Parts: sequence; structure tokens; C-alpha cells
Amino acid sequence: MRFAGPGFVARRAVALASALAGLALIATPALAQDQDNAPGDTGRAWVQKYFPVALGELFPIEHAEGDFIAVRAHREFVNDVPEFSIVLENTQDARSISATIRESQQTSLYDQLAALHAKEPSASYEDLKGELKVGAWKFPAAQCPAVTAQYKAFENIQFVRPRDDDDVAEHPILYEFHESVGGGDSEVVEFTESRAFPRWANETRKALDSCVASSPASDRKEP
Repeated sequence: MRFAGPGFVARRAVALASALAGLALIATPALAQDQDNAPGDTGRAWVQKYFPVALGELFPIEHAEGDFIAVRAHREFVNDVPEFSIVLENTQDARSISATIRESQQTSLYDQLAALHAKEPSASYEDLKGELKVGAWKFPAAQCPAVTAQYKAFENIQFVRPRDDDDVAEHPILYEFHESVGGGDSEVVEFTESRAFPRWANETRKALDSCVASSPASDRKEP
């Protein structure tokens, strides 16, 4: 199943540049404010250093088998919203389309990391990461029809450039998309909830969560 041509890939490349430019405008003041509020806070600095590492390891969106569409969501600067990621894979065999959803458990990954470091400040990230709680489930399309439906739904998404009058939250949720379809590879960052990409991500998460709720415990996989 291939739905992306050269125009699709080019549009995504332009989207990334536009989204990152808009993100920089809202991110810089918030970051400066956070830094001013916590001078000399070595514990916070430690968490800020290793949170991106943990996010990349436990919520990977860098690669998958065959064509794939992946998204990872986390709240910027506050990080109190549980993170999640979704990877939809397609190996060109309709029977092999699958989805992997990962979600932080109980509290956000950031807050878990902060709590573990506060409890054992001398422990390294490698010592602590095994205690981070992230749930992961993988579903073939035959078991969870939403997998195919949401894979197809992505075809109709149209990126809209950020505008000056966009309603942007003070601490937005960042939706990091990574897509490799039909030989083209592209990435987009979105942070406006009303846009098509975040809506698709949240609709896909809701649909897959329904499959998680009805699945046996054996469907859970290690992140």
C-alpha cells in the first residue's frame, strides 16, 4: 500500500521547516522562564539531560520495518502529561500491517525520572531506567481493524502552515511525526491541537486504546 508520491514528500519537508520555525517562537520565552525559576537546580538539570535520552529509547519513532508512519507526543517544558507513541508499519502485505502503541504508566516519563533521581541522586541513568514504567502493545490489523483504518486515514491529512493568530497553549504538547512511505522519508513537528496531524494522532491513540482494553495480557510487549 503506497499513497505518497514526490509531492507528498516535498510537502512534508516544507512542513517541518515551517513547524520548527513556529515552535522556536513559542519555546524560547518559556525555556528562559523555566531556567530563571530554577537557578542552580542540579536535580532538574539532570532530569532535563536524560529525559530526551529516555524518550528516544522508550518511545522510538526512528525506524520500522518497511513503510511506516510514527508519532510521539509529549508536553514541552512542564512534562506532566503522560507521553505516548504510535508506529504503524506496512510491509506491502495487507496481512502484515501492524501497530505498536507505547504509553507511560501511572505518571509521565518525565515525572517518573524526576522521582527516581530524587530518591537515588547518586544513581546513574543506566541504573534507573529499568524502573521506568512504559506499557507497550503490538497489534496486527486482523486483531485490531483500527490499524488499517488509521493508516489509510493518514493519506488524507493536509498540513497547514502555522499562522500568527493560531491559538497555541503556553506549554503545548509536541507531536513529532516521522514517516517513511514509498521511498520518501520526512519529519514534521506539530503543536496546535486543532491541526490535522494532532487530531489524527489522538484519534489513532483512542482507537488503539480500545484494542488495548479488549486484548489479553499476552499482547503486552516490552518497550
